[in-house]
Amino acid sequence: MKASAREKKTLYAGIAIAAVIIIYYVATSFSPGDGESLADKVATQESLLLRQKELIGRKDFYEKRIEDTEDDLVKIQTRLLPGNDAGTAAMELQRVLDDFAERSGTVITSRTLLPERKVADSDSMVKVSVRIQLDCTLEDLVDFLTAVKNYEKFLKVEEIQISVNLTQRQYVFRRPVPMVIAGYISVAPPEPVTDNGESLVQRTLR
Repeated sequence: MKASAREKKTLYAGIAIAAVIIIYYVATSFSPGDGESLADKVATQESLLLRQKELIGRKDFYEKRIEDTEDDLVKIQTRLLPGNDAGTAAMELQRVLDDFAERSGTVITSRTLLPERKVADSDSMVKVSVRIQLDCTLEDLVDFLTAVKNYEKFLKVEEIQISVNLTQRQYVFRRPVPMVIAGYISVAPPEPVTDNGESLVQRTLR
């Protein structure tokens, strides 16, 4: 059956309206603002990709830095006092100082172990110190301090007090020379804890 002239006009009008709707949708969906947003995203991704390429290009540099740091840590470990507890380290430190005193002709007249202390900015380094008094001449003191400085392990003279008199053109100590000498040990860092105070190992085994 053929459509009447009125039906044809209605059909054509419907097609025209649909075309207008489609054109409007297309025009608004691809507005200049969206185009700029897409361009920004592309630029951001390109920038990230460039940075990743730069990091990959510097891979050898970072690997070398890591190796150098590991080597430095190994060297530091060799200069620490033996053992990983303060008691053992304190005994070794006193033994070494007794050896220095015997070789330099000095006499340790008193000694006091000081409390161990954590090294600042380190979770695995502990300082072990002893306060001593030396009965010695100036030359003997120089020999003792030289032995401390040249020892294979890292020792540090943290405090020293010297009081002298000039007698017959010679410097003579008024009293035994007090000083504090420290060495260092490496200990296991503390385990990380959870909010309720448990260590991660305890929580895992619970």
